[in-house]
This record gives sequence, structure tokens and C-alpha cells, in this order.
Amino acid sequence: MTLAKQEKKVTMDWLSAEEECVLINAREMSPLWSVLADWTDSEDEAEWLVVAPVFAEIIGRWERSGYVEVYRGEEWPAHQGGEKLTGDVLEETLRRPSTWEYREGPPVIGLLAAPGSSVLYSPPSD
Repeated sequence: MTLAKQEKKVTMDWLSAEEECVLINAREMSPLWSVLADWTDSEDEAEWLVVAPVFAEIIGRWERSGYVEVYRGEEWPAHQGGEKLTGDVLEETLRRPSTWEYREGPPVIGLLAAPGSSVLYSPPSD
């Protein structure tokens, strides 16, 4: 069982459930397809593609805010020796359905929690 599945019971009520799933998977350095597998609790990639746009929006927004980083690499974890994806390249990558497909070989497109993500672990101060 992945950390994301174990922690699905613990809710950070200041984040949406989808955002919490992204944060946990970023901490785990997960490939993007794993975010969808955790969320749907399914191996059915057709189910994954239905929710992919929601997660693409969160990941793109959080990358711009400095909460997560996205890397394309030859193996897991993608950030070790991989290329950091930002801007238009990231946006195009997140829109591509093949980005979200399960694969055992390269490329691995993975998340990494950025130093800025530390603010997400506590409720925002009013």
C-alpha cells in the first residue's frame, strides 16, 4: 500500500482531496500515472484519463507556485538525472494523454515536492 493510500484517511481539510493526493504523491516522488491510480484506486487507464485534467490543472498551478516540480527522466525517480519541465513544455506534457499512461520503461514523468510545498502541510493562517 502506498503512502498516498494510507494517508487518504487523514484529511488536510485546507486542501481539496485531489490536492492532498498530489501533495502525497509528490512527497513519494511518484510518476504521474501513479497519482491517477491512487486517486481512482483502479488499474483501468480509461478511468485515469477521465480525472487527468483535474490533476493536470493542480500540478500546473502548483508548479508555478513552487509547491511541486515535474521531471522527465530515464528511470525512477525522474528528478535524479532527469530534465525539469516548466512553462509551455510542462503545460503541453500535462495535456498529452500519453503522459498519464502506465509504463515500465522510459520516459518516467514524475513529481517531486518542492521546498515551497512545506507551507501546504499546515492550515493557512488567517
